[in-house]
Amino acid sequence: MKRAYLAYILSAAFALLAVTGGCGTDAEGPVTRPFHESGWYSPQAGDTERYVDTFSSVSMIEVPYGIGESSTLKLGETQGVVYTTLLMQFNYDSLFNYEGLTVDSVILDLPVIIVQDTLFHLGVTFNELLEDFSEFDTITSPPACDPDPIPGQNGETVRDINAERTEFSIDKSIVQGWVDGTSTPWESGISINWAYQPDTLGLIEMYAQNYGTNPPVLRVIFEGGDDVLLPDISDYTITSDNITALAAAGGTARRIFFEFDLAGVPELATLNYSALVFHTDGARGLGATFGEQLVGATTDFYYYIYAPDSPDPEDPGILEGTGVSRNALPVNIDAKIKIPLGQYMIDIMSGERVNNGLVLQSDLETARIQILAMFDTAAGDSLRPYIEIIYTMPTDFGGQK
Repeated sequence: MKRAYLAYILSAAFALLAVTGGCGTDAEGPVTRPFHESGWYSPQAGDTERYVDTFSSVSMIEVPYGIGESSTLKLGETQGVVYTTLLMQFNYDSLFNYEGLTVDSVILDLPVIIVQDTLFHLGVTFNELLEDFSEFDTITSPPACDPDPIPGQNGETVRDINAERTEFSIDKSIVQGWVDGTSTPWESGISINWAYQPDTLGLIEMYAQNYGTNPPVLRVIFEGGDDVLLPDISDYTITSDNITALAAAGGTARRIFFEFDLAGVPELATLNYSALVFHTDGARGLGATFGEQLVGATTDFYYYIYAPDSPDPEDPGILEGTGVSRNALPVNIDAKIKIPLGQYMIDIMSGERVNNGLVLQSDLETARIQILAMFDTAAGDSLRPYIEIIYTMPTDFGGQK
């Protein structure tokens, strides 16, 4: 019993010597030496703050883009967007096998998907194009065309497209000349144009050749019954708009340019979170038309946000830049939208990136019309777009120097 007690006393003594010898006389010892003369190490967490910048300026940039890669073609008007003209080119190769035969009739078949209002109708003319076009071009106005419309079998020049009438005769003598080799087909294609301003607004939608099946076709029927299809191989919807809201729109196209500064954020702040915040105006938004929904499109708005190469709206650099965020959001409802800005705002605050503002656009600019409408800086305080930043100030260690 005495031996065990003695061993315990010795081990405790050695342990005490190890502590006092290893740290007690060390000038940099972090445990037993006070951090300040007035007390021990005692850091105080820095304050966490919320900063809001309601933007020095929010404006729209108009971009000369048309819709050449869409799965649907449109004529009419909806949500302030006007679908003014359709362009079509056809493949005539099948006619080479029918030289010497007699054309009985020719029909232009437009594969209408839906008419927005079953009572809506639109008078149009068909005109031969005098200039080529490509689906990959940026076309904002119709190419030159023959001012004299292509006539129907009975000489009619104005055709009425509606929910029930989607097939239109073409003067068979035109195609007979192609078969006989006395004239050439419409090499550049045709345009379908409004003949007059309709009394009411509405939209007619049909399949484009990009959909993959059921494109517009010219049907050539020969005496004897042969029915030859000349399919549409390239098409384009030309649009304009009467949009008055602050909006990003595909197809027309418009982008929204946000300018801001961070003067209210202290230089030593550490960023925790940042976001672009705005309120959508659902009554003016458009995610997808009825026809697009029928072919599988969602009603979400696909957006792309980038940091432009230039802060000048007149500089082409405003149209290019580094991506910040890409996603989808609903636009047919009134909603508060927060889009996190992640590393972009960290780089701005650290000086790694120049603040040229942000640009928001439709990610489907050349594919279809989409409209994201938001309340602008003139709206009430709760509806204005803004940048939100959550930051923390450095730790305060307290004590005396």
